[in-house]
Amino acid sequence: MNWVGNLGSGEPVYDRPNSHLHEEVVAILPEALVKISSDGRDFLKEVVEFSHPVGKSICVVTGPDDQIVYAQRPKRFGLSRFVVNREPESCSSVVVILKKAEDVGGYILITAFVGGLSEPEPWDRNTTPASADFWANHALIWGCEPIVSGTETTRCPW
Repeated sequence: MNWVGNLGSGEPVYDRPNSHLHEEVVAILPEALVKISSDGRDFLKEVVEFSHPVGKSICVVTGPDDQIVYAQRPKRFGLSRFVVNREPESCSSVVVILKKAEDVGGYILITAFVGGLSEPEPWDRNTTPASADFWANHALIWGCEPIVSGTETTRCPW
């Protein structure tokens, strides 16, 4: 595991080999982490706001004129919703999700990405009652995430 920074409350944060750390967040992750206080929590899901754009969000609100396709992303167990005819949107926030790990004396990075809070996808084991509604109205930008070839469909899987 690689050390990626410390929280504002002092705990170290480590990236795990299978994290979902998005490349454009790597450079600003240490700055985002120091804005987070653990307050002793075992699980942290934080939106860190910056005073300037820090990247582009690939999760956008969709409407009736958008072309939607579903496909499986690598290391996922279900299909994700994508929008074909859109571009990533400028964003000034980063979402950081961490899990406490006593064995390393700090936190393990689950994911970090430019954007706002989202719900787990409807097929995810951590799905919530709000997941289906969120993903019925949001989608990832087609072409910004790798997919498993041959899994594409226009039929909603949930």
